[in-house]
Amino acid sequence: MVQLMGMRRVHLYIRGLVQGVGFRPYVYSLATSKGLCGFVSNLADAGVEVIVEGDETALREFLEELPKKRPSVSRIDEMEVEWGAPSYAFSSFEISDSQERRISVRSVIPVDLGICDLCVTEITGNTRYGGYPFTSCAQCGPRFTMIRKLPYDRVNTSMDVFPFCPECLREYLDPKNRRYDAQGFACPLCGPKLTLLDASGEAVESKDPIISAARLLSEGSIIAVKGLGGFHLAVNALDESSVSELRKRRRRPNQPFAIMSPSIEEITRFAEVSEGEAQLLLSPARPIVVLKKSDNCNLADSVAPGLNSIGVMLPYTGIHLLLLRAFRREALVMTSANYPSKPMMIDERSALSELKGVADYYLVHNREIVNRCDDSVIKSIGGDRVFLRKSRGYSPSYLRAGWSVGDKYILGLGGELNNNASLFVKDQIITTQHIGDVDELETLDFMKNAIKFIEKTYDLRKPDVIACDMNPAFLTRRYAEELSAELGSPLVRVQHHHAHAAALMAENGIGLDGEVVSIVIDGTGYGLDGNSWGGEILVAGYRDFKRAAHLEPHPMPGGDACAYYPARMLASFLSSKLSDSDVEKLLEKDATKYFKHGIEELKLVLKQCKETRSLKTTSLGRLLDALAVALDVCWLRTYEGEPPMRLESLALRGGPSEIKLELEYRKENGMYIFDTSSFVNAVFDLKNSYDRKDMAFAIHKSIGDAFAEVACLLAEECGVQTIGLTGGAAVNTLINHSIKEKIMKNNKKLIIHKNYPCGDGCVSLGQSVVASSRIL
Repeated sequence: MVQLMGMRRVHLYIRGLVQGVGFRPYVYSLATSKGLCGFVSNLADAGVEVIVEGDETALREFLEELPKKRPSVSRIDEMEVEWGAPSYAFSSFEISDSQERRISVRSVIPVDLGICDLCVTEITGNTRYGGYPFTSCAQCGPRFTMIRKLPYDRVNTSMDVFPFCPECLREYLDPKNRRYDAQGFACPLCGPKLTLLDASGEAVESKDPIISAARLLSEGSIIAVKGLGGFHLAVNALDESSVSELRKRRRRPNQPFAIMSPSIEEITRFAEVSEGEAQLLLSPARPIVVLKKSDNCNLADSVAPGLNSIGVMLPYTGIHLLLLRAFRREALVMTSANYPSKPMMIDERSALSELKGVADYYLVHNREIVNRCDDSVIKSIGGDRVFLRKSRGYSPSYLRAGWSVGDKYILGLGGELNNNASLFVKDQIITTQHIGDVDELETLDFMKNAIKFIEKTYDLRKPDVIACDMNPAFLTRRYAEELSAELGSPLVRVQHHHAHAAALMAENGIGLDGEVVSIVIDGTGYGLDGNSWGGEILVAGYRDFKRAAHLEPHPMPGGDACAYYPARMLASFLSSKLSDSDVEKLLEKDATKYFKHGIEELKLVLKQCKETRSLKTTSLGRLLDALAVALDVCWLRTYEGEPPMRLESLALRGGPSEIKLELEYRKENGMYIFDTSSFVNAVFDLKNSYDRKDMAFAIHKSIGDAFAEVACLLAEECGVQTIGLTGGAAVNTLINHSIKEKIMKNNKKLIIHKNYPCGDGCVSLGQSVVASSRIL
């Protein structure tokens, strides 16, 4: 065949977030506007293939504009371009049927997207979508939570049981319609339906379940609401008795509840919202954002007792939007319905069983939730986005490593708390959605299924290497050992804080031979000596690390009981400098408050502190626990991190003062050791002379300054240019700020987490890169 002058062909493989985001209709529109022929098609690995033929000038314009004008929610990570001679096989451009071929693990599984403004306008207006809670389009709506497999086509989702009505089919086939080729939309005639159930599971007669549910919420009822990735418990956030009743039924006396509010304007009635925080709230991911309570906060006190902050999100589905509009108040409690250590409930049967005696009613729908996915939680610290939990809207998540593991597949199984799993394939690390606390078999099964979904998507076989935490008590380690024995795959046990440091390095693009001085501060992690670490500075590479500084080790009288009864740790710190009788004198006034069995229990605790075989800790979390008791802020932990969170809230109400408080350190046998004994005793000596909130502020600043100062010294000694900050306590606003400020004053480079959690949500990532360094 004779090639016409100027005619060429371009074959594209595009990888990134390009399925489920209106990318194929965009390519169609751009190609047809240039007079090009060919096709665009989804691939089974979440990538896209494009073949375009036509005039070379038009083709070059197409390639130039393609990445620039793409849908805002899409992302192009890589575009493979191959020029060739035209085939003349196409007379037009079309969206072809999806293909089962897989080309790369670099393509991205589409994430769930919050409802867009155009769909909001349709739902709230006089349109055929008016009042329909499942309205969506190519730019918004569920994706990951309803996908069974890729490519992302309706037949591969839980929408497959809802065939299009004629009008929806017309929109789906119309290139000029924003629902052109959109896979997840429907209308009241052909789509999912809402039903309101009573506590026994019987349907409540109602013309509009949303209106009925809103009325019941106004009357004080507790309603379980089925959303995108699981169930929430909803209650009137302005009514103290309703919120207190929810706490009583759920047996959650103090843990803060998340709030959902209809708009930024309504949120400002009870919280302060910066421009950056507003952008996070309005982003397509619609995360929960931790905001500072305003002085005139009108929410029920028991929504977030003892804290100066509150977690808030905007409605991200039509269900939430319509429910809040019908409710006609500023906010609803919208907290995850699952119990601690249990996966999110995703069907009516499990919700009715597990929430019996908790929920009065259930607002449910008949669209299956395929993949559980909890809400993401973000905090802004000094303008930096910090993930507390990375899940809905961001997961599964992807990181391009600076090296490849070749044809190997490495599986990192994480730790125990706030867990996820990471799969390292070629040069891509894929991390699952938030799994939760893996200390029960049910949650372990959830993690296994999340891993299997990703393995199936990318056609992965068995892992060649398995990485886990060193803690022998962790269920994830036991599973790793079983899996390793079953598959014959090598097992790599990674120290907890080394995993934190390695994750931080990988996220910030540090090369395989790089080294960082890492401040790793958290509640606990199994140390190389068998003790509980958590106030560490490591000089870390990927393959190994050196422990260069840590908090002074102190006994944990009663072991893990110290985490729940923090006065035990206070007694431990005090007893290292004082006699038992002096400690008793200091604490006897509040002994019955701090200790369940009063002074007699205190005497037993002090005796346990003297036992040589007692477990010791260098954890910053345990130090903050003790100081929370010292300032009479919190003496009983009812949820993870409660004493430090309450202490931080008190400190944020304080400020710089004339208080002379310093966390001193010394060097012993080449190791820097922070003198926490003297520090805690100094707090006791000063606390009655100054305002509690200023004392709390001074405590946080002293800790941050000390860690930063020693990290800078170590950087100089080791010739390392970069300092890192990671671990669960790195989300503490004041400690974080103090460390950053001091390091910058010393002209050192600081790296932090921006795309992964500081806490244990980054551990599986760290394990996978450590394991990779040991096999390459």
